Amino acid sequence: MEIPVVRRLNRQEFEIVMLDLDDVLFTFVENSVIKYQTKNEVFSQISTLEEQERFLSTMGFKKLERGYLVQMDKVEWYDEETHQVFFEPYPSKNAPSAPVSRVHRKDVPEGLIVRQKKRGYARGLYSPLGR
Repeated sequence: MEIPVVRRLNRQEFEIVMLDLDDVLFTFVENSVIKYQTKNEVFSQISTLEEQERFLSTMGFKKLERGYLVQMDKVEWYDEETHQVFFEPYPSKNAPSAPVSRVHRKDVPEGLIVRQKKRGYARGLYSPLGR
């Protein structure tokens, strides 16, 4: 079985690699980060958002706001008024959502943008019935 881990190239540069657990001799914790010792190298678990972003970007995730990585193929709706993405086509009041910063609005596919100005049930949401 392989797991994604961090290989440090220097203090600031790193790469995400897949580590075969059969190559791990032992694990340990250093500065609250799990480390994996192989015969020749030490790897770290993914522990920062930057590391996570690099790994998940290969699987269709994008950073849409500081602290948020969104799986873009799951996004169904973007509310241009509240700058939120939703994961269902006509979001309800309690639907999960993620914010989109001004810098990342260009990353939202045009077909998902809702430009209606009528208010829906909550937070600027829209009902297909026009309620």
